[in-house]
Amino acid sequence: MAIVHFVNYKRGTQSRAAMRGVMLYVMQKMKTTWEGAPLVSGINCQPQSVYDDFINTKLLYHKDGGVMFYHMVQSFPKGAAVDPQQAHEAARRLAEYFDGCEVLVCTHVDREHIHSHCVINSVNFETGKKLHMAKEQLQELMRRNDAICQEMGLPVFEATTQQTRGMGGAEYHTALKGQSWKLRIMNTIDECMKYAADKDAFVSLMASEGYQVRWESTRMAAGSRTNPRLRESRQEAFPWPRAVKNPARRMLIPASR
Repeated sequence: MAIVHFVNYKRGTQSRAAMRGVMLYVMQKMKTTWEGAPLVSGINCQPQSVYDDFINTKLLYHKDGGVMFYHMVQSFPKGAAVDPQQAHEAARRLAEYFDGCEVLVCTHVDREHIHSHCVINSVNFETGKKLHMAKEQLQELMRRNDAICQEMGLPVFEATTQQTRGMGGAEYHTALKGQSWKLRIMNTIDECMKYAADKDAFVSLMASEGYQVRWESTRMAAGSRTNPRLRESRQEAFPWPRAVKNPARRMLIPASR
């Protein structure tokens, strides 16, 4: 089955600007285009006006604050033969769980694993109530995800042993094509920096793409969640967002042993 997780946003870090940045990031044509058409759609909203749709609902019920949105990611196994359009349909069906909520659904096909981003309005446009995801709702959502994948015949994840030495097969073949893991991380950093409203939004966007970020006063390091040896760092003292304007000032640091 696909793996589903919610991107964690620190309390008080969500804003209109952060929400807009996430929407623009997940809707990028270079990430969503498949066979000449973008895998972007809306549930109870239109992708072309999704930001305004979200805001109008919030203003209608006077709930323009606090948790602005939820960011859910549905991921399929790395290297699995998943039809992107089928993956997008699976994400749309899963998004229908949030009955009465506006949901932006975007499927990314630019990575080794196909995955879909769902940005969910925290305010229900039919009832005006705010969405709350308790343990029971999360469990129900996971069961629905499994059922959808089974019905559609989508591949399942197999247990794998985390590699602790060297470069894995996928990283090796990607490097042979001229796009090493380091370049992928660097490109992802640049993309997330471009759309993030602030440092917290950047960290959350990186998390949605499977990277953990440690941000200190003089250094920012981003690494793969599945292979701790893969890490990219930029070292300089900076306030947001000056550091992103000089991509040449990068250095690679080895993971601690």
